[in-house]
Amino acid sequence: MSDILSFIIERDTYNSILYAVLGGLFLLSAFHLVMFFQNRDKSYLLYSFYTFFCFLAYIPVVDSGFLLNLSQYYGLDFRSKQFFTIICNSLYFLFFAHFLNVKKKNIVWYRIIVFPVFAYMVVATLTFLLLKGGFGDEYFNWFNRAYTFLITVQTLISFYILMLIKNNLKYYIIFGGVILFLCSIIGEHQIRELPFLNLTKKTGDFIYFIGLFIENLAFSFALGHKQRNIYIEKLSSDKNLIEELKKSEILKDRVNLENERRLLTENEKIKYLQDISELKLSILQTQMNPHFIFNALNSIKYYIEKNDAALAVNYLTKFSKLIRTILTASRMKEFTLEEELQTIQVYVDIENLRFNNEMDFTIEVSPEVDAHKIKLPPMVLQPYIENAIIHGIATSETKKIDLNVLQEKSSILIKIKDNGIGRRESEKNQNKTKKFGKSLGTKIADEMLKNYFGSDSYSIVYHDLEENNHSCGTMVVLQIPAP
Repeated sequence: MSDILSFIIERDTYNSILYAVLGGLFLLSAFHLVMFFQNRDKSYLLYSFYTFFCFLAYIPVVDSGFLLNLSQYYGLDFRSKQFFTIICNSLYFLFFAHFLNVKKKNIVWYRIIVFPVFAYMVVATLTFLLLKGGFGDEYFNWFNRAYTFLITVQTLISFYILMLIKNNLKYYIIFGGVILFLCSIIGEHQIRELPFLNLTKKTGDFIYFIGLFIENLAFSFALGHKQRNIYIEKLSSDKNLIEELKKSEILKDRVNLENERRLLTENEKIKYLQDISELKLSILQTQMNPHFIFNALNSIKYYIEKNDAALAVNYLTKFSKLIRTILTASRMKEFTLEEELQTIQVYVDIENLRFNNEMDFTIEVSPEVDAHKIKLPPMVLQPYIENAIIHGIATSETKKIDLNVLQEKSSILIKIKDNGIGRRESEKNQNKTKKFGKSLGTKIADEMLKNYFGSDSYSIVYHDLEENNHSCGTMVVLQIPAP
């Protein structure tokens, strides 16, 4: 039976089988090269190289047809077959080391598998080049004989390492690799010519082809299994992603609902604080207006007591105008600076009647300041003018008050300057009359400014003016935000 099989292989089917195997190897090499460019997985590239060098290894054994002419043209011979067989066998180790991710699992195992086969390929290439360079074939022959032993040891060590790796794909590689290794060993002339085998070269090649077919079949199953695992992982990943997206949507809805509630609460809080602020401002205005009216009525009383009816009537006329302004202010939350300055001018005109019009009062607004756009609480400047009159210039021979409005960067500065006796002398006078502390009007004004602008958005600074170490007046600087 074995004689009949050998006869069929030797005479009838060898060339057909060889051409089929070589064609299959070339197609496999091209297919896996395309797969590499699609997936960028180096295991495809290494297997493409492996099958291509297997293809090159068996071109020299063709004894007819196109491949025979190709082999003769490029000088491919039995030595070329041995060299390409060494390279393709070495590439197989590189392939499965990468395919099973040995490097990521254990770098030492990876080096044990890969470094020796790299060395085999380098030595094989050098000795083959020496052979082709005419330096004799003893080096290549020596290495080729040693390679059979070395690759056997390398296979046993590598497959032992594979058994330690937790990856089910290793069984495909081990099975296919063992079959191919055994078939390739049987195909070597040192083995196939042993007395208990005594196989011909073509029979040995045929056995190798069978091993090559089984090895490629095993890899096909391994590749299919790997693709299936990738597909299952992708489905699981997509499922988890969908679940996470659903959870994210639910969480997003909860966050949006919570934000809406928080925003509603914040808006209610802001409205509440605004109402509180407006209420405080309204209360302060109700305190300011009687305070001012009381001072004005005292002035009218002063002229009535002097029996100066004409001045009293003039005073009452201006006073009625001011009262209308006060009544208007009591219904408003804010004045423009223009309205505030007009009110201050009427107030100073009334007060000036007490001093027989001796008080020099000036208002100066810088050109860059638009007094119609600047807003502030109604009647808020009046207490500072009142302080300048009562505690500053009232006892001075010359009575002068200047009110200047100018813009500095993003702020509006309102400066009220008098040439009175100064704050130190005024405090002495207050001590004599047992009046202490800040005036009620300026206290109310400070609170109005704080509630209107906020405590961090305005400032009031008092400057004591001196000349030759003598007090010559006071300047109040009020800083508010520019519109």
